[in-house]
Order: sequence, then structure tokens, then C-alpha cells
Amino acid sequence: MWWVFEIIIFFYLISVGAFLIEVGTQWKHFKRKWFVGCLAVILALGWLTIFYGSFIEVKTLVVTEETIVLSEHPTESLTIAVVADFHLGPYKQERWAQTVVDTLMAHEPDLILIPGDFIFHKATDADMLDPLAELSAPYGVYAVTGNHDYEDQASQYVIDTLMGLGITVLENERERIMIGEKELVLAGISDLWYEGDTHRAMTGVTREEVSILLSHNPDAVLYSNADLADLVIAGHTHGGQIRLPWIGSLVRVPTELGNAYDKGLFEYNQQQLFITAGVGETGPRARLFNPPEINLLTISL
Repeated sequence: MWWVFEIIIFFYLISVGAFLIEVGTQWKHFKRKWFVGCLAVILALGWLTIFYGSFIEVKTLVVTEETIVLSEHPTESLTIAVVADFHLGPYKQERWAQTVVDTLMAHEPDLILIPGDFIFHKATDADMLDPLAELSAPYGVYAVTGNHDYEDQASQYVIDTLMGLGITVLENERERIMIGEKELVLAGISDLWYEGDTHRAMTGVTREEVSILLSHNPDAVLYSNADLADLVIAGHTHGGQIRLPWIGSLVRVPTELGNAYDKGLFEYNQQQLFITAGVGETGPRARLFNPPEINLLTISL
């Protein structure tokens, strides 16, 4: 379906562009100048919006920061870089992945988490992930799969590619990481629409432990044992991709939680949930009032 959006976008830009050129060059010949002028202004605003959203904002990578406290009496802290939804394929390729990696590594995070959707829709899209080999952090680089990573039966190929690049892929499992004198439980699940299992990932984790659950889909907070995590980190929503100020996403995000939880830091049933807007696009190639983002989370535990 992506090519349908491409046809619509390029048809609008070309046809409206031609009309505006015609108006500019033949203005004196129009009899109903007020009507043609108003129509030209409206179409020009639409042209500028579509061009900006499709070709400028989508390449305007930003870094946002958030502070999150996971313990009542924190004694340690670390910086976690979160980047999701690369969606490498027809819209963005290896060069974009390199830009994201270079920007992220310039901030020297302590831990890097990637909550899924590495490819657009083909297994061979994963061949463009090579720049991710340059990702490194003192406490490691961890990832989980997203729903797009299962398209074209690509999940195992994506996982093998990531592991070959030195990235640890968590498949309904957990690891324990010592942060100074504090232990952090990091759990991760495969995509919820396919093989995700929060119960398996969080088995053995107690409420007394400080824990983070990495999930592509933020709906993980609705599942068994997920409430054991102090923080759930997710992507998937793209922040709605197309947004307007004070309104938010113009489309319903593909989660049970809905648009009330589209991007940012939330509290859900006394549990913290962080959702990144990601760095790639699906559907139309555009973003609006919602640039691709890398998130730096300062975690106190």
C-alpha cells in the first residue's frame, strides 16, 4: 500500500505545482481573479505542507531528553538511549541508519535500547542495518522485534542480522545488569502480535527489584506480569506520525491503549510507560509536527 501513498503525494505535488506555475504566468488573463487567487493560496498551503512533511521534517532528526525515577531512594543513575521504528526500506535506507547511529553515539549513552520494527516489509531490508554495528554502550545494546520484522517471514533473518552486528535480541527473556551497586532487571519481549509473552519474560522478577520491560507495542502494559516492571519502554505508534498542535495524532494509533498514549512519558495503573515516536515511517512517507526522534532517558534507580 505504500506505493498508493506515493502516487497520491507525487500526483498532488506535480499537478498543483503545474497549476500554480500556470496561475503565476497567466495571472493577467484570469477574469475571476479573486476565486483563482483564493484557490491558489489554499492549494499552495497544501503543497507546502505536503512537501515539508514528506521531504523535510522526516529528515529532521531530533534528540529529546526525559528524567525518570524508578526507586523511592535512588542511589545510581544511567542514561538510556532509545531509538525505534527504523523501517528501512522504500522510504529510508542505510544512509539514514548511519545518520541515526552517528547522532546517537555522539551522546555517549550508558545503555542503548531498540524496541523493534527494523524493516519496512521485506526480509532483505535488514541488509541495510549494517551501520548499527557501530552502536556500543558500557551496559550493552539490546533490541526486541516489532510487528514489521515478521512480515515476509523475516523475523529470524532480522534477529540473526542484529546478533551478527553485536546487538543482543531479547526474545521473551531478561537479563540482570549491575549499575554500580544496584541491579537492574532488563526484560524484553518479541512482538505482541506474534510471539510476545510478557509472562515468560517477567517470570522470576519480584516487585522489590528495579526492572524495565522493553516491548515494541505499548499494549504490553495490559498483559500478564507486565505490571512487575517499573518502566515499560515501547515504540510502534510513531506518535501518530501526522499530528497537529493541541490536537495530537490525526489518525488512531494501532494500539488498544489508543491515542491517549501516543508518545512520551505516561503513568498507566501506577506504572510508568515511555513511548518513542521513532525514526521511520510507514503508510505515507510524511511526518508533521512530529519529527523523528532519539530519546535520552536519565534513569535514577
